[in-house]
Amino acid sequence: MGIFGNSSPFDQDVERATSENNTSEEWGLIMEICDRAGASAQSAKECLRAVMRRLAHPDPHVQVHAATLLDACVANCGRAFHLEVASRDFETEFRRLVARAQPAVAARLRALLRKWAEGEFRDDPQLDLIPSLHAKLRDAGERAEPAPAPAAAPAAAQREQEELARAIALSLRESSAAPAPAPLYPRVDADAPPPRKVRALYDFEAAEDNELTFLAGEIVHVTDSSDPNWWKGYNERGEGLFPANFVTGELSAPAPPAEAPAAAAEEPAPLRIDEAAMDAALALLHEADPRAAGADEAALARLEAAAHGMGALVDAALERADRRHARLTQLSADLVDALNLYHELMRAPPLLLAPLHPPPPRC
Repeated sequence: MGIFGNSSPFDQDVERATSENNTSEEWGLIMEICDRAGASAQSAKECLRAVMRRLAHPDPHVQVHAATLLDACVANCGRAFHLEVASRDFETEFRRLVARAQPAVAARLRALLRKWAEGEFRDDPQLDLIPSLHAKLRDAGERAEPAPAPAAAPAAAQREQEELARAIALSLRESSAAPAPAPLYPRVDADAPPPRKVRALYDFEAAEDNELTFLAGEIVHVTDSSDPNWWKGYNERGEGLFPANFVTGELSAPAPPAEAPAAAAEEPAPLRIDEAAMDAALALLHEADPRAAGADEAALARLEAAAHGMGALVDAALERADRRHARLTQLSADLVDALNLYHELMRAPPLLLAPLHPPPPRC
């Protein structure tokens, strides 16, 4: 098999992507192989070596998977891979594979060759070997139809050939169909419990894209309450996360549960964080004389009740601030790593590129 018979670091992944046990194309693994193969000219050479070895496999299912992988590499690995394909070694091996492959596999390879000749390898002098190879095969009169079976072939062998042709045709149809995109959200089973309704106690303004905004008194449909602090639900504004202590299961309750002292039980719970009220409560507490009851006692009780009602709002605001701080810390670390890598690359000596055409030998 020439240079394509040597081992390659891509062998393991290519064998997994072209395994005869695969019922469909492993597109995730195929794209990983393409990313690695397009990294350098050496990687492109080693990847093509592994793919061509699988194309020479005796199992036609492996050959079909290998042809799909080769086409994906041509489409995604860039010019380095194109130069490896447009080589004399590839031409020789490709002609040998087409001549020896099953008719359906040979037809698949000719179709790919025509696609490349009319697409990626068209109008490029350095890649003209592929259009030339396509023209040679076409002019030679090679056809994709299978040759008729000999009349004297046993019935069992003929049935085996028919079953093999049907299996290859099925594999070709599966490989030509684009993979269905994975759903963005998981499916909900028909027997899943219906969402639970809760009523909002306070206003909540979403600070992140995955949070849900609502106003006090609105109905929210809870779809996930597995986390004790943050639930997931939806309303007419959308879907997202929200603090669990901002809602109540009592849909007909007129007001949030009273947690204030009896003297301030009639004060409505605040719907926003009032920093001025907190500062006033702290000032009165600092100046209060426990030995004498003053005129500020009623005002202090009212401010304490209001500040106590803001506890849930403050907790939610602090949690959002913690998440933002953690995100900024991670972004700062990523920026430092990127700057360090940039300085290392700037200090590294420049790479000397080899000439495209080697100098002529000395006489």
